[in-house]
Amino acid sequence: MEKNMKVDYVEESSVIDPLDYIFNPRSVAVIGASNKIGTWGFGVMGRLIDNPERKVYPVNLKASEIMGLKAYRNITEIPGPIEFAVISVPPEKTPEIMRDCVKKGVKAALVISGGLAESGGEGVKIEEELVDIAKKGGIRFIGPNSMGHADAYSSFSTLAWMEEVKSGPVAFLSQSGTYGQRVVRTGMHRGIGFSKFVSNGNEADLHLEDYVEYLANDEETKIIAAYLEGLREGRRFFQLAKDITRKKPIIIMKAGATEGSAKAAKSHTASLAGSDIIYDAMFKQTGIIRVDDEEEMFDVGEALLSLPLPKGKRVGILTEGGGIGVVMAEACEKVGLELPSFSPNTTEKLKSMLPSRCSHANPTDITDLVTSGNLILFSCLWAILEDPNIDAAVLLGGIGASVYFSTMLNNLSFVDTGEFEQMIASLKEQEEKNVKLMREKVDELQKPLVYVNLMPRVVAEPESFDLLRQRGIPVYPNPRRASRVLRHLVRYGEYLRGVE
Repeated sequence: MEKNMKVDYVEESSVIDPLDYIFNPRSVAVIGASNKIGTWGFGVMGRLIDNPERKVYPVNLKASEIMGLKAYRNITEIPGPIEFAVISVPPEKTPEIMRDCVKKGVKAALVISGGLAESGGEGVKIEEELVDIAKKGGIRFIGPNSMGHADAYSSFSTLAWMEEVKSGPVAFLSQSGTYGQRVVRTGMHRGIGFSKFVSNGNEADLHLEDYVEYLANDEETKIIAAYLEGLREGRRFFQLAKDITRKKPIIIMKAGATEGSAKAAKSHTASLAGSDIIYDAMFKQTGIIRVDDEEEMFDVGEALLSLPLPKGKRVGILTEGGGIGVVMAEACEKVGLELPSFSPNTTEKLKSMLPSRCSHANPTDITDLVTSGNLILFSCLWAILEDPNIDAAVLLGGIGASVYFSTMLNNLSFVDTGEFEQMIASLKEQEEKNVKLMREKVDELQKPLVYVNLMPRVVAEPESFDLLRQRGIPVYPNPRRASRVLRHLVRYGEYLRGVE
């Protein structure tokens, strides 16, 4: 959504979820707003004034004007209603500020202020008082100790030190502000957009469970992802996840499995990490996809968004070289996938297309990409995908043949460049045509296909890789990552079939 597009707000007569005010408020007060560069009050104001459709009111005891807007000494002095308040003040002042918000009739808030329960001692008492005031006043709030949040579709962001979040189908919840922003940036770098992002902070009021329940019915969110250190409401989460994963995937990166990380989690956001064995069992029982890091999160996220779920764990492998095929086979079997023999019909097809020195088994090693000027790769791939013994396929290398030969052309002065250029052009045309056909085959057969890039990073990516991604065929840099993705797709498919 563009910055200057009109925001569609919920009508007053509609039934409004309290979290609607968090993600798409009509009016916002920034308490602790500042003209001083580097302060949270400066950074948040800088994000909010980007959207002219939303009323923004700075609150500051000393300044009369913030970033060209009239500043108020207290939120209660602001004319008209305020739906959302950003609180960025010293921790000991947060209860007093929350009382003012209650008087003003604020619906929801973000408490950026840190130094509360995560610090222990007096901070615990202050946070308890803050929660009590908000609860009695009917205010739901993010934090404290939060680094902000964003809704890309309503162009609303309180992320002081982060660029605009690109809109897309993934909602990300994080019990770490800095790491959460890293994850979002990583996703955007890979071309993945986000519907919503929340730095949960201490979860003194709104818990991860509240956000998950809300996102289950959010039309813009197709995948719910989270960085998790500990749950506040384990039983509630269990029941929510069982229902939600039937209609949209939940991907979780769970930290705090070791003694040292569990201690760090408690001092970080006052989270109790709990037994990792219990968490793991809960994830499996509810169909949650557990990943180790953001790399794996987005690897599987890309696949879930673009590929059908396999009907089983049988994988067919087509490779440009023997060694990498062995590595791929081992990676698949290590994660519990199977490499069945091809059907006799498929084997005969492969034998008819490939030289006798090539492997016709699973994995199939084509070795020679080009035979008599034709790319035999794709005919072999169709045969493997169509095999009734195969549920999913992996293609290793083979895309970008025209790039290989173009590189050779630059180093060969003794050949007929005209004829060579014609062959390169023909290969490029064949490749583009068949990459587009890949999507049709995947949809027709309802079998996922992933690609593993064999080109080193020192070689420029062929344009065909962009075509692959545009057609929803994920590209992974090594066999391990590709096999992990297929394992997750298989397990999620098994879970869904089991609960039908």
